[in-house]
Amino acid sequence: MVNQLIVPVDEPTIDFTLNEAYSAFSGDPQHSIPLPVWLLENPASPLSFPGQIYLREHDYLHILLDRGISAEDEAFIVGFTMGNDPDTNEQHVHAFKFAARLLYPKPYRFTPAHLMLFDWGFRFGRRTMVKCLNKLDYSEYLSCRVTQLREEFGIDIHAIQHLLGIANSRPWLTAVIAPE
Repeated sequence: MVNQLIVPVDEPTIDFTLNEAYSAFSGDPQHSIPLPVWLLENPASPLSFPGQIYLREHDYLHILLDRGISAEDEAFIVGFTMGNDPDTNEQHVHAFKFAARLLYPKPYRFTPAHLMLFDWGFRFGRRTMVKCLNKLDYSEYLSCRVTQLREEFGIDIHAIQHLLGIANSRPWLTAVIAPE
């Protein structure tokens, strides 16, 4: 059993690069994503909504936004990507919420609580300085420090933590600090 050490990522002693953090991140593999989720959230789909993002880049946002991999974190991340894309309008949001609430299979289906977290993520995405982070080519940022990228993109982790009012679990950080 590994002791899990949770340390804030903005501590200078553990300021990982995006690539280092991603190498320890354990999100869902592409082949496990259900078709309805892929259809609405993947840029390769003809039915995807604004805010669509490839899975690897989606995982980068988990790291940059300091979110784990719970259903609640997923709802926040999806809300953020849609809110951060200026092409998203009210009709997109209503249609997405309908699909996520009624068409997504469990455990991807959004509950009313998830919809609230989606809304919070959406508002945070709208407020974030740099827009269209879902379309960004992250390959040029892989060697950059996560804290540097947050500052450059205008992502205020303390505001997210305050907004959500919770101490978040960071499975990718735990794996970096105390690998099995």
